[in-house]
Amino acid sequence: MSDTQLIQKMFSKAAQVDSYRLKAGTLEDKDFDKMGQVFSELSDLNFHLMSKIRTIQEIEVKARKLKNKNELDVLIVDYLQLIKNSNHFGNREQEVADISRTLKLLSLELEIPIVALCQLNRNANRNEPCLADLRESGAIEQDADNVIFLYRKEGEEEQKQPIVIAKIAKQRTGDVGSAMLLFRKASSEFVSLVK
Repeated sequence: MSDTQLIQKMFSKAAQVDSYRLKAGTLEDKDFDKMGQVFSELSDLNFHLMSKIRTIQEIEVKARKLKNKNELDVLIVDYLQLIKNSNHFGNREQEVADISRTLKLLSLELEIPIVALCQLNRNANRNEPCLADLRESGAIEQDADNVIFLYRKEGEEEQKQPIVIAKIAKQRTGDVGSAMLLFRKASSEFVSLVK
């Protein structure tokens, strides 16, 4: 997504406004009222979108600069397999393993959580995903403190508001398990089904 699309998603979720109407420019008066309420809240947030960064080395440099200025509390990478390494490797699996390890070490160095989204292997669509489905490298499983899969059961795609399963497949300091969430596509949000 572009920076504009990401910001639109944030506004849509925060204001509970349909993201399609926001994108199409067909908002109603009540939507503008909601948007005005959350505008100041979101404009006070200190976040940086870095959609032009392509290599793990660029991420390291930018993260250290932001941390030195006290402007970095969490780093989100969307997504791991899009990152390249300026060093040369024999194959993509080794490159992804190095990227994964670099993110782990960066998290420890800067004392921040790093959330890295990751693609799964194609065959993961057929079954409930497992750690072996992490695409291109077993190092991701090894380096991660927590691994959470979001997936729908077969046949759920047709539902208007599908149930999504959040499966905690790995957690270094706790239990593993699953929870069912409702995905609200209009506002791009997940809602717990447990009250």
